Amino acid sequence: METLAVSTGVAIAYTVVLFVLLIIGPLVVTALKGQWLLFAAGWLAPGLVWTITALRLGRPGSWWARRFYGPRKMARAEDRYGPVSP
Repeated sequence: METLAVSTGVAIAYTVVLFVLLIIGPLVVTALKGQWLLFAAGWLAPGLVWTITALRLGRPGSWWARRFYGPRKMARAEDRYGPVSP
């Protein structure tokens, strides 16, 4: 049976890519969605909480919502979290 990594350098590269995809990616999305309580809670179980939060609806005033949400999804976010305060 052959391993996927043919050298130590390739194994390290695989590890770094998996770390970014499974930990850093959801961490950044959680922060961009403005879910600060869950962002802080994610430090207790790093991959799990941030991944779940990354899949949830973001706060209406967050960078994520302003950038990616259309009128229908923004209305859903406002129904869940309340309107954006100035």
